[in-house]
Amino acid sequence: MITINKEICIGCGLCVDDCFTNDIELSDGTAQAKGKFCIECGHCFAICPENAIILEGFPSLDIVDVDDNNRGNPDILLYRMKTRRSIRSFTDEHVSSSDLQKILEMGKFSPKAGNIQNVSYVVIEENIPYVRKLAVESLYGMSDLTEEQKKIPNMTYYAKKWKEMYEYLNVPGAPDLLFCYAPLVIVIFSPSDINACIAAAHMESMVYTLGLGMFYSGFMTRAVNASPALKKFFAVDESSSARASLVIGHPAVYYQRSVPKKESLIIYR
Repeated sequence: MITINKEICIGCGLCVDDCFTNDIELSDGTAQAKGKFCIECGHCFAICPENAIILEGFPSLDIVDVDDNNRGNPDILLYRMKTRRSIRSFTDEHVSSSDLQKILEMGKFSPKAGNIQNVSYVVIEENIPYVRKLAVESLYGMSDLTEEQKKIPNMTYYAKKWKEMYEYLNVPGAPDLLFCYAPLVIVIFSPSDINACIAAAHMESMVYTLGLGMFYSGFMTRAVNASPALKKFFAVDESSSARASLVIGHPAVYYQRSVPKKESLIIYR
């Protein structure tokens, strides 16, 4: 919900016009919240020229003023998207705490319906070996496929990989087929696929802007959702679902050029 400082409000009506749910009105020359259906999106807070609106229950420490000269270069943004590659070879260097915070903030500030913060993040660094063990055991438990599962594209290959991971689990010097020796893993939980995936995509953009690299681990996401032990260790609700897993580190491989893509189907009406 919102409150409006009537001593500051000048009654310009910008918040009224921009309220998606029509929950603000002008009364006696100032804005007034109706209090019927506020989705806490923050549009009124952001558009008010006098900063007369308070969005209750939200911290104000990370508010920044809009500067149109600081929007970034669209050509550079497109260049970064064209040249990004999924990285599965990492150096021994750890991801700094400042870089980690920037990645997490990209998730926090990514668009979510109604400004709802229903996305949470589990950050794994020191406990990667233990988490890897639990995840591999979870995947191994799914590796004996039914005849119906064998008909699913790539599932036979995946099951073979899961068994291979399990065989390597306690072998000294064996390759890390799950995390590729990355120093950081972030698992994203949410009841909403859309909100979680939007957050993950924005976090990925920050990863590459920082000069880091990553890959999305579908294996890890699958393992978490099938493992009560992992959910217990992560201290998440048993009914919560992992939606994406980001495996992050400093790249140990350098790519020389972008990769061609097939043409998209684009329909104009």
